[in-house]
Amino acid sequence: MTPPDPATTTGLRPAPTAGRRRVAVAGALIAAFGGFASFNLTLSALPAYAVRSGAGPSGAGALTATLMAATLVVQPATPWLFARLGRRHSLALSGALFGLPCLLLPAVSALWALTALAAVRGLGFGVFVVAGVTFTAELFPPGARGRAIGWYGAVGGAAGVLGAPAGIALARERAYPLVFTLAALTAALVVAGAFGFPRTATPAPAATPGSGHRGSPRATGRALRPMTGPLLVEAASTMAYGVVFTFLPLTAPAAPGALLAAQLSLVPSRLGAGWLVDRYGGRRVLAPAVLVTALGTAAGAASHQPALLLAGAALFGAGFGAIQSATLVLALHAAGDHPAGLGLAGVAWNVAFDGGTGVGSLLGGPLLSLGGPPALFPVTAAVLAVFLPFSLRSARQPEGGKSDAPPGG
Repeated sequence: MTPPDPATTTGLRPAPTAGRRRVAVAGALIAAFGGFASFNLTLSALPAYAVRSGAGPSGAGALTATLMAATLVVQPATPWLFARLGRRHSLALSGALFGLPCLLLPAVSALWALTALAAVRGLGFGVFVVAGVTFTAELFPPGARGRAIGWYGAVGGAAGVLGAPAGIALARERAYPLVFTLAALTAALVVAGAFGFPRTATPAPAATPGSGHRGSPRATGRALRPMTGPLLVEAASTMAYGVVFTFLPLTAPAAPGALLAAQLSLVPSRLGAGWLVDRYGGRRVLAPAVLVTALGTAAGAASHQPALLLAGAALFGAGFGAIQSATLVLALHAAGDHPAGLGLAGVAWNVAFDGGTGVGSLLGGPLLSLGGPPALFPVTAAVLAVFLPFSLRSARQPEGGKSDAPPGG
């Protein structure tokens, strides 16, 4: 994934050399792999560890919800953090906050202690995910961002291919210290990848034509309005993601294979959807992706039918991956091609992602306790389907950054 040569795409500093950009892209991808591997290793293993320690399904879901809540709290402050610390130090700090608590997890079992450590990890994860999306988008012009985001997402998906099934399999062997050690080591790759970025701080962007006054809540609201459709669809899809990845391991013996199938289908989906978005626009990708994701989510009810469960999980991964690429590029297009807009879109999209994941994890536990898998997964799929009109509405909005012709390079 070599960035194109246009001189300046962000206006934040003089354009780096082609070699400097390649180093930055490599650092972003190394950090993406490490951060998402660490996240996926613990996403299913930590709830299982909590259940083994005496918490019920609601307590297990609360851990993921706490991590996502802390992520949401820190994300609005990330532009300020990037301006003060710069890309390198901000990303390195995120890796430390995300990874170091993993070393303490084997020593604690009380739900309050696990929740506190999840909150610290959430702060690190919140900085990490905004940094990854924003820094990657800044390296590419609008006509190539779909493929750039596709590559970034594919690397994150590949980390999930390894992390999610490994976390589940090791948890079932009660090898929790090994899971948490691996999560700490992979988070260290975020720190290593950070050194691909410049040391200097990112200056606060000046106002640009059409960007409005960035300190005004009213101006921020106006800037967010065109992103509403994609962001609502994103939140609904990640609610399903939170349900599937938190509770499928607690309900289905074939969960390791099913989550592996989901992650395997997600990787080519992110790449393919990125190419389609650049060529045709996110509007032609989003609606069918929502339908496919809803079908795959509903298949989680087949907890004792491995073949159906695996097929549904593959559908879920393919649809979910396409939603991620399409909604992010639609939000970036709606924000405009200036630093403040890209930063706002990166924060808003990640808030939608993490908020949806947290809501799914929090509400899924009580629903699972009340009705079991036959209630949890179809109801989640139905909620996602309700948001289909928002994907159609966003499809009618203009995509100002999309090129009419396929981008070069």
